[in-house]
Amino acid sequence: VDDFLDFWAPGVQYTKTALRPQGRLVRAAIVPLVADLLAARQLSGFGPHNHSRVLCSVCTALAEDVENTDPETFEPRNLQQHRAHAQAWLDAPTTFDREKLFERTGIRYTQLLRLEYWNPFLYTVVDTMHNLYLGLLQRHVRVIWGINVDIEDGDASGLTSTSVPPRPSEEKMAQGTSLLLNARAEQLRLAGKAVLYHLCLDRGIRRAGTVSQLVKNLVAWVRNTNDKLASLYGDELTPAIRAAEKTLHGAKASTALARKKKDVLQRMCAARTLDSNGSKELLARRLLAWVSRLGVFLSMMSIPTYILFQLDEEKLSDTLGNLVSYFDPTSDISEGVIRHNQEAIGRDTLDAYMEDRACMQLPSWVNAPPVAFGTKQHGKLSADQWRTLCIINLPLTLTRTWSFQEPRRVKMLENFLEVVEAIETYGLLEIDERQIADAERLMRRYLEGIKELYHGTKIQPNHHLALHIGVFLRLFGPVHSWRSFAFERFNFYLQSINTNMTFGELEMTFMMHSCRAANLRPLLRSPAVQRFMHEFSKSLSAADGDDRRGMRLDAILRSTTEDTSLPQARPFKSSRPAPLEDEVYAALLERLSLPGQDCVYMDERQFYVERPPGKRPLPRVAVLCSSIPISGVLYKPSTRAAGDGNIMFRHPLLGSNPQPGHIEKIILHTRQDTGGKDISESFIYVKRLKALNALDASLDPFRRYPTVGGRLYYRSFEDKTLVLRAWDIISHFASTTMDHLVVQVPGALDATKHHPCRISKPCVHVRPLDRVRQSCL
Repeated sequence: VDDFLDFWAPGVQYTKTALRPQGRLVRAAIVPLVADLLAARQLSGFGPHNHSRVLCSVCTALAEDVENTDPETFEPRNLQQHRAHAQAWLDAPTTFDREKLFERTGIRYTQLLRLEYWNPFLYTVVDTMHNLYLGLLQRHVRVIWGINVDIEDGDASGLTSTSVPPRPSEEKMAQGTSLLLNARAEQLRLAGKAVLYHLCLDRGIRRAGTVSQLVKNLVAWVRNTNDKLASLYGDELTPAIRAAEKTLHGAKASTALARKKKDVLQRMCAARTLDSNGSKELLARRLLAWVSRLGVFLSMMSIPTYILFQLDEEKLSDTLGNLVSYFDPTSDISEGVIRHNQEAIGRDTLDAYMEDRACMQLPSWVNAPPVAFGTKQHGKLSADQWRTLCIINLPLTLTRTWSFQEPRRVKMLENFLEVVEAIETYGLLEIDERQIADAERLMRRYLEGIKELYHGTKIQPNHHLALHIGVFLRLFGPVHSWRSFAFERFNFYLQSINTNMTFGELEMTFMMHSCRAANLRPLLRSPAVQRFMHEFSKSLSAADGDDRRGMRLDAILRSTTEDTSLPQARPFKSSRPAPLEDEVYAALLERLSLPGQDCVYMDERQFYVERPPGKRPLPRVAVLCSSIPISGVLYKPSTRAAGDGNIMFRHPLLGSNPQPGHIEKIILHTRQDTGGKDISESFIYVKRLKALNALDASLDPFRRYPTVGGRLYYRSFEDKTLVLRAWDIISHFASTTMDHLVVQVPGALDATKHHPCRISKPCVHVRPLDRVRQSCL
């Protein structure tokens, strides 16, 4: 910090530089702070993320407000007040006083505050690698859904983030129920967390969080119930009916309900479309049976109740619709489908995942997840593997399977795809304000869906922080310039160096080792070494064992500048100029004859016969190439590497929509312009996948989610060969054969009944992998 103070004011004067012999004044600042959450909080002077006062380093939200997902209500922190708290902590005379201040404010002094420009709120970024990939995605799969290879798929409604407190005695639960229905929120808190938890559990409402959050949920339930009673009874809602409704859902309903007035019980039965004839005891029994059916419903949703009675089956079909809409409109019961309430990813989904993975082709720069990611023997996944699993593999598998299952599973799928789309948008290399706003909206909708679907799952600080990522995107631009993939990789590299752990010598060891490695790599690539020591160089590279796939290398390579304005293909070592086949030559001539060309070309043979003015002959020879690097990514013919040959592209004859195809060959062709100057340009020959016809397209389940779902195409190619220039290529795509795809279609006579069906021809699933900008198929 001492050095940066000098660099900021007055600056450092260099007497001489390579470009400025007369010297130059240099000023520098340090922004932003990129680290995982624990390190970032320590360095910036904030308390840990579980401190009650500093849930967030951007806004003033407290730990008890973690379930608030409305960014409009977030109050920004005050920098002047923050510096005052930090200075007070620094000036405190004893350690005890400092701890007291820290407990009250969650703020310590940091040396970075000596920098007058330092803003700890805006410069301590939310690192997307830890927050999104190792945070949100990993937690959603492992904790919110859960993985168990030994059982069938469940619906995850019974999973909880924390241990479940033992159920209190019936006397304490009755007291809690009385407080819930009659007392204020302050008195309800006194019931204790165990009672509050089981009150929430019995009523099918969110049961995750602190005592304050449980009280908020129960108060909201009472308010919501009163609103529903008003809509159920309208002007006929009297104090007597309201009291009877409280009794119906109270702990003593089995004995107290029959003592209510008969006309009240009759009106309660009529409101639920139950038979309103009979004695008070019979009317009370019907109402209790209705609540009993609620218990069965809640049990299917993993919400046990303590009032369970036999249901009159004759009235089941009449009351089910009112039951679902009255108590939990977000829940569904699908006819004939009853799942357990534990892990959502069981052997069914894992088998489908492995089946799809075996049929998938990925480009070489993508780091594929393990074959069985849910098993202990595969250990922890890296951030890059979590990204591939949740962005590429799981959306394919879950859309193919879950999208045809019961409504709850469909909602679970759609909720997951919302966070996938938000994370994909946040990770774009080019992003604008509209896309940032869309991603923020998706993230908020995802978190609201979590609260509705998974009542036992806590909203974590990571979830709250994800709502602030847009702030840093607007400040610092696309995340690839300030996320920690490259830094974490460098940490790993430093940890792999053998040292004596002696400070003072340690730094020089790091420097010397890094310089030797940096000098050796280009030396091995030099022509002289390649000529005389090719086998040695090849063996040494093979022994290196460094995994060069994934987000780290992709970000590095995309940031490098090309030596020429146009990417140049790499010829095979033995390649020499050779004549082009007639079909290939005709396609090249067609491409160079499209409107907008600087020079008009014609068939070489025809030119030398006619010699028309204003035209140039197009040579028939070219050099066959093995690959072409575009923005640091290698594209290869499908015959050499199937995954690297699957591309998304645009072609002038096909409009502006991206098209999928595979690379047939790559050539390096030399021609002359109007002035006779040689032009060497790379061309890529592709065959386009055939699109589905209208009937088959209507059966494609992936088209419901165009941004992250991909699309089906026939597993065959158009006859016409297209010639692409380097700028026509958009990205690779993940290709998965879909021979095992079975879709569900409505019946011809009864649209509510579905039956299995297959698409008319073999298909392949196409998932674009464009990280630069978002483009839907």
